[in-house]
Amino acid sequence: MAISVGFLLKGTVWTVGGYGVGQLLRLGTNVVLARLLAPELFGIMLIINSLRMGITLISDFGIAQNIVYNKNADNPDFYNTAWSLEIVRNIVLWLVCLAAAAPLADFYDFPILLWILPVSALSFVLSGFSSISRYLLQKRMQIAKLNTFEMIVALISSAAYILLAYLSPTIWALVLGGVLTSAVSMVGTYFLLPDVKDRFHISKDFAWEILHFGKWIFVSSVVYFLSMNYDRLYLGKVIPLDVLGVYGIARSISELLGIVILRLGNMVLFPLIASHSHMPRTELHAQLVSIRAKFLLLVAVGVSFLVVTADFAIKVLYDERYQAAGWMLPVMIIGSWFTVLANINDSTLLGLGKPSYSAIANSSKFAFLVIGLPLGFMASGVLGVVVIVAFADLCRYIPVFVGQKREHFSFGMQDFLFTILVFVLSGILEWLRWASGFGTFMESMPLHFS
Repeated sequence: MAISVGFLLKGTVWTVGGYGVGQLLRLGTNVVLARLLAPELFGIMLIINSLRMGITLISDFGIAQNIVYNKNADNPDFYNTAWSLEIVRNIVLWLVCLAAAAPLADFYDFPILLWILPVSALSFVLSGFSSISRYLLQKRMQIAKLNTFEMIVALISSAAYILLAYLSPTIWALVLGGVLTSAVSMVGTYFLLPDVKDRFHISKDFAWEILHFGKWIFVSSVVYFLSMNYDRLYLGKVIPLDVLGVYGIARSISELLGIVILRLGNMVLFPLIASHSHMPRTELHAQLVSIRAKFLLLVAVGVSFLVVTADFAIKVLYDERYQAAGWMLPVMIIGSWFTVLANINDSTLLGLGKPSYSAIANSSKFAFLVIGLPLGFMASGVLGVVVIVAFADLCRYIPVFVGQKREHFSFGMQDFLFTILVFVLSGILEWLRWASGFGTFMESMPLHFS
């Protein structure tokens, strides 16, 4: 069965468009909140969100991936087992946060974490009770419906955050905004698929299937968290909160492209390849080559343009307290190109039923950060950290590429040529900007440290 280009295009448009709208809302909300709240509040929430994500991922056994990949996903016994396991897991996560609040407050010397972390972690409980319909929509590739739902949640979330920050410009606006968003999402999931009736039930056989497939998801999730959040947790101990808040804003904006591609891989590429896994790999590879090239060309042009213009956006959107993000963001966007390649290739291997390579790739990135961040910080302060973080996903890309070669499903030459294009095009555009009298983003870099 040939891959439907029409489906790929429709899925891409809905995923990128829908998620893009959500991220524009998020960016707009972030800009408004930056006017209402002090930078150090974003620094505190950066630590809170990183801790929550870590606690989430160190217990992830791949419920979503199991449902998308498993042929029994539409069987009520299977999806109710998955739903029940998710509830138990998320209640345990909230209890872990409750127990960890005091030690973490002492570690970071932020007494307020004792109260913030347990309240923020209520989102775990709410997410655990969300309907399994979200993942079944992904399995059935009803992408438009799922993205519409998430756009509505994003709109409500933005309004809630801004209203709470206006009424109470404190850390609690960010904490309660997150909890409210989780509650709205949980309620909404029960209206997605009327034919799905969630009930508490655990089938021993299906539970074993889920845990067996999820073992590599679990390993990958642990090292994914460490590789994605180690910089935030490390910087939380070595730089002031206001600087951490500015860094967090630049990091969050730079991640948008990689997250969109990750979402595209999870929503479109992963289920598509999984549904065509019976095809000879040479035939499947041949059908993807030209589609992939056109997509990468579009992304390469976009990345190059953003590298050259990102600091202008910071100057326009944020006040003087956040201007240091202007030099951080372009450097991180350059690195996001390697994130794009790694995410696309990772989703491809997952669709082939090979999640182990992702765990190896994330481990390589984490090892690079553990060694590189202290060295970068000692050598050049925050600038050194930003450079290390920007190019960390190159270390993640290499094991994924090796995995694709072993599975006879690699796109190495295509990736290499488009990488050259990104750097050459970025250089040309930066020179044109300089020649036009607008300087370069590098002029504001802190090249000297006391």
